[in-house]
Amino acid sequence: MIRCPYRGQAVSTGIEIDEATFARLPDTLILSRCPLCGLEHVWWKNEAWLEPHRYDEGAKRYEGRTDIGS
Repeated sequence: MIRCPYRGQAVSTGIEIDEATFARLPDTLILSRCPLCGLEHVWWKNEAWLEPHRYDEGAKRYEGRTDIGS
């Protein structure tokens, strides 16, 4: 996630990555199109943060179940 400099709201970069891999990335300049304003924003890795995975809670509900897909 990054913050749109024009709207001031958090937006997804569209990059999906786990915490360990994210931590190992160098602080590189990245360009991505903002879904809020439609412009391209340049940002550094240290300006971004990870959003908790939206499906984590759903995955926990199915953990250990054997009747799924039956």
